[in-house]
Amino acid sequence: MKNAETDNEIIVGLDVGSQTVRALIGEIMPDGRINVLGVGEHASEGISRGAVTDIEKVVSSVRRAVDAAELSANCQVHSVFCAISGSHIRSFNEKGMVSISGEVTEEDVETAIHTAKSIKLPEDCSRLLHALEQSYRIDGQSGIQNPVGIAGCRLEAYVHLVACHADSARNLEKCVSRVGMNVSALIYSGLASSDAVLTSDEKEIGVCLVDIGAGTMDLALFTDGKLRYSKAIRYAGFNATKDVAATFGTPFPVAEKLKLQYGTVDTEAYRDQNQTVMIKSVSGDNDLSLDLHAVSQVLNSRYTELLELVGNELKEAKSRLQREGRKMQLGAGIVLTGGGSGIRGLLELSRTVFNCPVRIGRPSLTLGLTEHVNRPEFSTAVGLLIRGSHHAEYTASQNDGREKFQMGRLLRSMWQKLKDIY
Repeated sequence: MKNAETDNEIIVGLDVGSQTVRALIGEIMPDGRINVLGVGEHASEGISRGAVTDIEKVVSSVRRAVDAAELSANCQVHSVFCAISGSHIRSFNEKGMVSISGEVTEEDVETAIHTAKSIKLPEDCSRLLHALEQSYRIDGQSGIQNPVGIAGCRLEAYVHLVACHADSARNLEKCVSRVGMNVSALIYSGLASSDAVLTSDEKEIGVCLVDIGAGTMDLALFTDGKLRYSKAIRYAGFNATKDVAATFGTPFPVAEKLKLQYGTVDTEAYRDQNQTVMIKSVSGDNDLSLDLHAVSQVLNSRYTELLELVGNELKEAKSRLQREGRKMQLGAGIVLTGGGSGIRGLLELSRTVFNCPVRIGRPSLTLGLTEHVNRPEFSTAVGLLIRGSHHAEYTASQNDGREKFQMGRLLRSMWQKLKDIY
């Protein structure tokens, strides 16, 4: 889709979260940078932990977020790059092999990758989202990044596959379609966020991204510059809110507001202040006086459990990589992002739980409405724009290649006809 004023390619990222729907409209500048033209947000309804529970409510939420983005960008969009998450997300490291004669060609590489992608996926995650190249091996020589032109007899391609439940993907696509848009691609939320906040150096020396949303936590673990492990955990920020609501007998919306306004996981923050706030009871009959120190203790307990769940996944990732003959080295530690990473005291608590370097990841776009989007809660949406821009460049390259091929075929045909005539 082209910008009518500048003739630059327009891309749209749509992040349908459990708490908020975010839509971003950007254009790809001639130098490859992204200029953010429009931003739209709306409270999310009808989706829980990545799964659509009410199509009409999701459609309404998406429509309002997209309408707001279109209004601020002064344009109309027809297709989006859409994020997907949920506990149905699964990842696999697979290997594809092909026999070669002489030197490795592009066709050999594509065949090897296709072989790796052709494994039978489990029924509960039969929709393949991504097939990401890791490395290649030729006749026992491993660690090859670009095998084209290298001589050998057998090529092996190592690929990271990310898959999801087919019905979950179809339901999300149906909601977007009902708004009048096509889904250019479904992209795993953790992969999108990693595009927005991780550096190439971090990916090279080893890093784990943890995107803490309202309904899920998305993990993406990189070593040697490649994605090695990905997982969506079905527990996140809403669990902490539910704990506050249940412990103090207040409605969920009140507990969420309390968490956002006063919440901290630092149990020392209110210890000596004897600070209280008045909140509504769940019955609505009377107001309650709530000690904020007690709230911090509840939040500390729940967020510690959430971080420990991440730690368990890291142990699983380490075991998997060891079985594959790889080491898991997180030289750059852990990067936290997403709306749930903004609670006070989380950085210090995370460093205690993980005993490694931890930082908060934020997007760093430089053009357009950056003051609105360079925040942790926009990491997924910004990552969708970045991945979408790469997709647009690839498509343009493919189209250019096809045009050159067709032109060459036409010239050869004309030459043959001239030879036949003369």
